[in-house]
Amino acid sequence: MWPELEAELLAARELNSRSRPGDALPRFREVLDKLRVVDLAGLGPADYERWAEGMVRSLAGEAVAVHSVEDTLDKPLAILDDADARADAAPPEARVRLAAVVEGTRGLLLQRAGRHLEAMAAFDRVLADPALLPARDFATALLNRGATAIELGRLDAALRDFDACHEQAMRADLTNVASLALHNTGFVRYAIGDLPGALQAMAAARAVDPERADGLLDIGRGAVLYEAGLLEEAERVLTKAISLMTGPGRAPHRAEAEYFRARCLMALHRWDEARAGAAFARQYYAGIGHPQRAAIARVAELEAILLPIRRGEVPVPGDARRRAEQALEAAEAGDEVDPLVGQHPGLAARFIAAHWYLLADDVVAARAVLANLPDGMADAPLTTRIQQQTVLAQLAFASGDRDAGVAAVRIGFGLLADHSLGLGSVESVTAAAAHGVDLQRTDVAAAVRTGRPDALFEAVERGRATFAGVGGAAAPDDPAVRGLVTEARGLVVLGRRITHPDGASERAALFERSRRLLATARERAWHRTGDDAGVEERPATVAEVRELLTARDDGAVVANFLVLDGALRCVRVDAHGARTVELGSRADVTERVLRARADLGVCANDLVPLALREVARRSLTRNLAALDDLLVLPLEADGPLYVVGRDPLVGVPWTALPSRQGRRTTMRSYVARGRAHPRPGESHRLLAAHGPGVTLGASEVQAVGEVWSGATVLTGAAATTTAVREALATHDIVHLATHGTHDADNPLFASIDLADGPLYAHELDGTRLPGSVVILSACEVGGSSQVVGGEVLGLTSVLLRLGARAVVAAVAPLSDAVAARVMPRFHAHLRATDDPEAALAAALAGEPEPAPLVCFGSLEGLPR
Repeated sequence: MWPELEAELLAARELNSRSRPGDALPRFREVLDKLRVVDLAGLGPADYERWAEGMVRSLAGEAVAVHSVEDTLDKPLAILDDADARADAAPPEARVRLAAVVEGTRGLLLQRAGRHLEAMAAFDRVLADPALLPARDFATALLNRGATAIELGRLDAALRDFDACHEQAMRADLTNVASLALHNTGFVRYAIGDLPGALQAMAAARAVDPERADGLLDIGRGAVLYEAGLLEEAERVLTKAISLMTGPGRAPHRAEAEYFRARCLMALHRWDEARAGAAFARQYYAGIGHPQRAAIARVAELEAILLPIRRGEVPVPGDARRRAEQALEAAEAGDEVDPLVGQHPGLAARFIAAHWYLLADDVVAARAVLANLPDGMADAPLTTRIQQQTVLAQLAFASGDRDAGVAAVRIGFGLLADHSLGLGSVESVTAAAAHGVDLQRTDVAAAVRTGRPDALFEAVERGRATFAGVGGAAAPDDPAVRGLVTEARGLVVLGRRITHPDGASERAALFERSRRLLATARERAWHRTGDDAGVEERPATVAEVRELLTARDDGAVVANFLVLDGALRCVRVDAHGARTVELGSRADVTERVLRARADLGVCANDLVPLALREVARRSLTRNLAALDDLLVLPLEADGPLYVVGRDPLVGVPWTALPSRQGRRTTMRSYVARGRAHPRPGESHRLLAAHGPGVTLGASEVQAVGEVWSGATVLTGAAATTTAVREALATHDIVHLATHGTHDADNPLFASIDLADGPLYAHELDGTRLPGSVVILSACEVGGSSQVVGGEVLGLTSVLLRLGARAVVAAVAPLSDAVAARVMPRFHAHLRATDDPEAALAAALAGEPEPAPLVCFGSLEGLPR
């Protein structure tokens, strides 16, 4: 009898611990029904102790399951009172142990209800004499006390409990408990700002318990990814977790996941979904009597209403003052609860109220709100501190105090820059810019209102330069990552060998497995610390740009493009001054870029009938002329042109525009500082490599190699990913005649094809490039995607961030024949001038076919 009952009880407890209280509850009640009909008079002392233990543990499990399923505290506490009585009636040798079981369960229920001090006292009593507790009870009590310490902001104490819990759980083979301890350790590291450490701990939690499928481990991971600015990834993780939390008793975890997902959705401009998620969390926490979390969710709900209005996507309503007053009511309610992991709902709600007063043009009321902030900013999350600087900047600009507004902007960007130093990969560094979107918009909008081109230029560059430093310059040599990427590459190669239509599903499955492996490798890169992540860029000013252009004396123009509220503008700077040029709609440019890209794809495809290619050629001519009219002719730039901009400008084939043919044109997403003087080209080391599938690639790299003495040329099986990766770190010029792809959803999955498979952009993250010139003579390898926050990612941007002084790449489909004609000419000019921009212009000057090759690089001669 007893072994069967104990097995049933253990199974029910496991269901509770796996976040399945709806399944656990009937199992506990079934065990209790069997125990209640036992004839106690016929039991000996040992069997009576087993009966008492079964009753107490079943009642405790029932209490936890009832609390989860029914969202009530009174009924579970009453069940624990019954368990207390059973413990008191147990044999003396079991009484203390069973009383600890009841007290630990009571602490868990109090903690879930937000009564943290009472919960902490209960756990302290349970752990006063650990020797009395079985391993599972001891580890669980440590886990729950640590979670309570997080809620109280006692993070050091929480870490100590989680470390001890992990050690005890692993020793007792309790992988479920050990994984939760590691996950919670990650959450603490997130709370103290150690995002790489947080992700590393959470990855370890998944490795300890890989079969866990309740979504619980994904909640904290989603929160960390959000804080790192990896918004799309965070939203996907949290959405998947929520999909696993629809059964009975899953509401507590779902509410937490919905809150963090709402934060992601706001940053992704999915306002209605964000508001609904925050409202779900608020209603749940208010219903169970957890005022801290209810207040925090209410603030998120209010923010989801405000942000689309602040960002110009929705008109300012006529009741802005009433909404400000609602936010102040939420702030007062937030003041009455204790802070939760540094989150002070009273502070955040006041910032929302100040925003509303500013939208109502009531500067005095906004200033009064900000003048009476409660304490708490010192340990507030990064997003709250940046929100403070954003609203202070708005208030200063609205009051006419531009100096104070710019000072607040600089403080906010300084917080973001400091935050990025703790991150270790190009992707995580650039993604962190997502938290500065409102701050930069505030800065740029205020600069537009001044009507001064210098103010606008510098406002744009302040934000762009914040995350423009070299990321991940000291990557560890991680064998595990290498193994993941090698396996992923092998799967791609296998998939490409399957060409028969009947193998389509197998091919797709291989590619999907490859992507999953790459995602794991990519995530490990986020774990890196950024102690040696690179150099922070100083934003360029109009004055220093003009000084440089005057010294160059070549008629060069710097065109700094920006988009605000759908309108495209450009600050044009030359040696004589600066002016703002209004260019019309961003949508018009985007449409023309897409049309030109489609036309280039047809023109570059030899399999398309000649007549259709001729039609595409005429369409391409019209679209390139239209882009020229929209973007270049208004700038009146007859000499060298340095283009600064992001989407949609990064997709423009600048050198193919009629007015730019044969002229030096350079592109970059921010004003980057380059070398002061050209270097002689004779001493350069060149590697040229040919990838599979490029019809004229072998002859192209042979011709390129003949231009340079001592060149290394790799073709066929010799052109491997390892050889090219090593060459990028050691050669001054690297020419890659390979096909490639740009993955718009995951830009660091952009790749170039080599003999042993694709070389991915994220494999290069951490490689130091020696100021080299890299030529990507392949279709579309110059593609980029703009992530939330405005930063550009792709193979080209990664190479530049890792130290290349120039990258020549195709931003649209490029004909193999055109590349084979242009590239030997390009290298001949490069050897003679050591000037990539001039070499590309000269090589394209006599080319009859439009070539979407663009030189990406720094503004030469501008000192760092």
